[in-house]
Formats: sequence, structure tokens, C-alpha cells
Amino acid sequence: MALTLAFGGITINIVINQRTLAGYVGTLNTGLLPVAETTKDLARREEELRQFLADGFDKDATVETAKLRLDGFRQRRDKEVAALQKFVSEYSDIEALDRKHSLRNSIDTIQQQVELLKPRYDGLELALRQSESVANDSVNAGLAPLRDGERALASLTNDLANKIQNRVKTGLEDLQKGEKESLGITILLGAVAVALGLMMTTWVVITLRPLRRLQNAARLVASGDYGSRIEERGPAEVADLARELNTMARAVEERERELVRSERLAAVGKMAAMITHEVRNPLSSIGLNTELLDDELGDASQEARNLCRAIHREVDRLTAITEEYLTFARLPKPKIQPEAINPMVGALAAFVRGDLAAKKVDLAVELGEPDPIALVDAGQIRQCLINLVRNASEALSTKGGGTVTLRTRRSGDRITIAVEDNGVGIPADVLPRLFDPFFSTKEGGSGLGLALTQQIVKDHGGDLSVESTAGKGTTFTVSVPAKP
Repeated sequence: MALTLAFGGITINIVINQRTLAGYVGTLNTGLLPVAETTKDLARREEELRQFLADGFDKDATVETAKLRLDGFRQRRDKEVAALQKFVSEYSDIEALDRKHSLRNSIDTIQQQVELLKPRYDGLELALRQSESVANDSVNAGLAPLRDGERALASLTNDLANKIQNRVKTGLEDLQKGEKESLGITILLGAVAVALGLMMTTWVVITLRPLRRLQNAARLVASGDYGSRIEERGPAEVADLARELNTMARAVEERERELVRSERLAAVGKMAAMITHEVRNPLSSIGLNTELLDDELGDASQEARNLCRAIHREVDRLTAITEEYLTFARLPKPKIQPEAINPMVGALAAFVRGDLAAKKVDLAVELGEPDPIALVDAGQIRQCLINLVRNASEALSTKGGGTVTLRTRRSGDRITIAVEDNGVGIPADVLPRLFDPFFSTKEGGSGLGLALTQQIVKDHGGDLSVESTAGKGTTFTVSVPAKP
């Protein structure tokens, strides 16, 4: 309560003094300083004109040049006079700026003096037009009264500039005085507030000391160490903050991984187009020539025929890889429409069951009830599931067999299709790179299967996740939007 009252007193004092000082500052900024600048410019222009007349015309100058220079000095001086009059006439708070009307009277006097000199300038211009030289007696006779008049006008403009400068100086002194008074009261009240603040700060530091851990962790995340995590312990607020910071770090880490993956996928698309264009035709030619060579060998040595067949197998493998790249490069956008998931998964199971049985792999199907309806492109999702099932069967065949389970269910506004196997699992250090293009744990693999599968699922507005436990198996889960 005491701290609140102290700060309240400081605030009220500051508001009152700031409003007073704001009035001074407003008058200075919008009134005195612009007038001071304009009168200073006027005095400088007037002094230039006076000095020009005092020096007289250059004897070598032509009449036209002398007239142009004289008109230039006059126009610059008259422009500043007009600007000063316009400012004073349009300034909204002229009473605060010119309480004694001395400013307007001085400007009017200067204007009157300028008007009085106009006939003399007209006479000088007439003499210049009638003369062939600036050294003519009539020209010199016309300069004399102008010199006296401009000398008097220069004195008036200098007096006005000095007067405004003094007003500015007085205003600044008033500001300094008000500032000192405000500062004194503020310091007095501030001392009380500081004493109370120190006590509260000590209490806060002791209470919130665990926040230092959060600060250090935040710095690590900001420096790019997105894998850094904080222990979620301490007071409830600190623990909640640590939990949110960990969530943020995980989200940033995932976005960073997705960005890298997207860049790689873009590179794969470009490479796929290039490889397809450059490699397919030569591969076809090599394959055809190998078959012709095999036919030509006839009853030649079995070793030569075996070599031809080996070449043909490798060509077939390269062709398959090329086709996989081509599929990736030409991956069309999905044609989304409502699709019953259970019949699609059932038909898929019937299609791959024989292939899995040949590898000593059993296939189990667990369909959710009621039949979930998803918004998908059935052909593309079926391609994803076939790829996942075949990956699972290949993982099981390395250990001599096992079981692959297809499972469907609806969860809120999402439908999930899980492909689970009871194989050896995936090493923890491999999981983060599993969906990276060109990364493969299979010998001779292109490393595009899972990357392609993930891209298809993402194009559906879904997610592809993986969970694996060493020695127990792996589960890939496709999550896609459900029909509302």
C-alpha cells in the first residue's frame, strides 16, 4: 500500500509538472524556435543585401548582370519577410508567443520599411535601364539612399533576431527551473519508493531465483540449440513457464527440421527431372542392347550369358530408381473427396497378403467402428500404405518373420491409420533422419520412399509420425482429416 501511494504521488507530481513543461516546450518548438530561425534567416538575407549595396556594382559587370544580382538579393530578403508574416498570422497560439505584441509591431515596422524602399529601387532600376554602364552617375545617385535605407532595415532585423533569441533563452531558463523543481519533488518521493522497492526486489529475487535457469535455457534456444530442455520444477508459475519454453523449443526444432526437409525435397524434385531426362533413354538403350547381346551369344559360354543377365538386372534396378525419382518429381496434387477408410484398408490387405506370406510375414487387420470417413485422395493414400506395409515386411523378413498390423480409428476430427510391426525396431539415432530424402538403411535403397510418403500425407493436410522401441517393433501412423 505504501509503495502504491509513493508511486501515486510521484505520478501525480510528474503529470502536473509535465503538463506545465509541455506548455513551455510547445511554445518553444512550434512558436519561438521557428520564429527565431526565420528571423535569423531574414537578418542574414538583409545583411547580404546591405553588403551588396555597400560594395556597389562591379565596374566590369553588365547592366543586366547587376540588375539580376540586385533582384536576387531583394527576392530572398522579401521571401523571408513574407514567411515571417505568414507564420505570425497563422500561428494558433499567437497570444502566448506575443503577449506584448512587440513581435507583430516589429514585423510591421520591417514591412513598412521594405515598402518605403520600393520607390527607390524602382528609381535605381530605371537608371540601370537607361544607362549603358553600372558606373553611370545616375546609378550611383540611386544607390546612396538605398544604402541608408537598407542599413536602417538591417538594424531592425538584427534587433528583432536578438529579441527573439532572448525570448528563446528565457524560455529555456523557465524550462530548466521547472525541471529542477520537478526533479526535487520526484527525488524526495522516489527515495521513499526506492526504499520500498529494494525490500520488494529482495523478496522477488529470492522467490524467483529459478528464473535464471529459464533465462539460460532461452539463450541456448535463441542461439540455435533447439534440443536444449529445462527441468520442469520449482514454483507452479516457474514450472509452467519451463513447460511452455520446452514446448516452444520442440516446436522450433520441428519447424527447423521441416524447413531443411522441404529444401531437400525441392532439390530432389529438380534432380528427378534432370535424371529422368538424362538417364532413362540411355538405360533403355543399354537394356535393349544387353538383351540382343544375350540372344546373339546363343550357346556361348555360360559365364558370358550370366554377365549379360547381371547387366540386365542392374539396368532394371537403375530403371526402377529412375521411375521412383520420376514419381517424386511428378507427384500430382491430391484430389480430395470423402472416402470410406475401412474398405480401402481391407482391399489393400487382400492385395498384399500373398506377398507378405511369401516372406513369412502375417498380416492382421483391426478396423475401427463405425467406418471412418476421411477427406483424402484414395489412390495416393493407398500408395502410402503399400509403401509402409512393404517396409514393415522387409524389416520383419530380416529376422525370419513376424506380424504386420493395420489399424484404423477416428479421433476427434482426425482419422488415423497405423502400420505396426513386431520387428527389431529402429535405432534412436536413425529416427530423426528417417524422412530425409536420400537417407536409407536398406542396401541399394534410394531413400525416397518415406520422403515421398510423408509429402503425400502433408499434401492431404495430415501428419506422418513414427514410434519405435528397440527389440519390440515400429509403428507408423498416418493421420488425415475426417469428414465433418
